[in-house]
Amino acid sequence: MNANILCQLLAQRIDPTQFRLEGLVVMFNDPDQNSKPVTAPHVSPYDTPENRAIVQDVVANYDSLAAELFERQARLKADEEAKVTLADMDLRLIRGMREWVAKQADAPQELKNCEAQAIEVRSKILK
Repeated sequence: MNANILCQLLAQRIDPTQFRLEGLVVMFNDPDQNSKPVTAPHVSPYDTPENRAIVQDVVANYDSLAAELFERQARLKADEEAKVTLADMDLRLIRGMREWVAKQADAPQELKNCEAQAIEVRSKILK
């Protein structure tokens, strides 16, 4: 069991400000701990039966939950890579469309001027 993955799985169901891991042991935070005397017992308002049940469920189903997490992360990475590819394709398409439109006899002069300016700027960059 990996502590980082366990923390991610728990944080999906319990506010991460309410707990911390000490090794693989889940400790519920006490928001008033700094204002209590050192000898005061550690009592967390987040150490509830519901939160303890969530921890038990996550630990009991760790393998399948971790596999789902990895699968979701892989899908998100693939989605982000696809978005980058699509954005690059869109930029190339826009340039091609702008070049084509500027070559048309009836293209607005503003578009022709814009394309001429783009050619000039590109010539400075690529040298």
